[in-house]
Amino acid sequence: MGESAVDAVAMYHTPAADRRGTPMVALDYDVEPGTRDTLLQKLARRGWRDPSPVFDGVDDLTSAVLSLRSADGRTLVIEDGTDVLFEGVVTPPHGWFEHVRALGAVGVIAGAGITAAPDWQRQLPRLARESELLGSIATVTFGNVAGREDFHAFAYEVVSALRPALPPDAVHDAGFALEDDRPHRAVLEVVDSAVRHRVAVPARIVDLLQRHAADRTSFGWRDARTLKRLLRKIHTP
Repeated sequence: MGESAVDAVAMYHTPAADRRGTPMVALDYDVEPGTRDTLLQKLARRGWRDPSPVFDGVDDLTSAVLSLRSADGRTLVIEDGTDVLFEGVVTPPHGWFEHVRALGAVGVIAGAGITAAPDWQRQLPRLARESELLGSIATVTFGNVAGREDFHAFAYEVVSALRPALPPDAVHDAGFALEDDRPHRAVLEVVDSAVRHRVAVPARIVDLLQRHAADRTSFGWRDARTLKRLLRKIHTP
């Protein structure tokens, strides 16, 4: 799926005039006409479900199988356990980011060529009923520019504190991740290496790691879960 061109539209769906809109993201895949069913089958195998209940006013779509994050309030990254489904700039409706941040989750629907029609948003309920769409829930982590800079500083502190005790390959991989603007990966690399090599981690670093693993902005949910699992195996001097 990562090989297919895909566009993302942040939107609200309002099933009735007296209801507040439900924030959603529509993923529109550009695939050959004969491969649309293959796309939907791949989504179904990854846990995506029929989104018709949402268009009927039912809030629950399905269990979360995706993560959606944004560090700058413009660029969305949507991924599942296999690959990145979308990464790019979106222009959401007014208040969309604030609403999604408050919910901590957002509905995601996907299909092929769904935004081509002039009045495409009104067609979504019909497409869902006709099995032209599938949907999922994405857990959400939003940061901001200042928060991103803070996280880079935190990642450098963790790597620096563990550098003397780790083998060169782990230090090299973490340093490369930092240079490649992937501070989350750098942290996971050195913590994983510390666990595997039974390195004693300074208590203040463990405290920082626990706080960043527990809040809702530092890591995506999958990385946070990995870090929490590693922390259970770590020891301090």
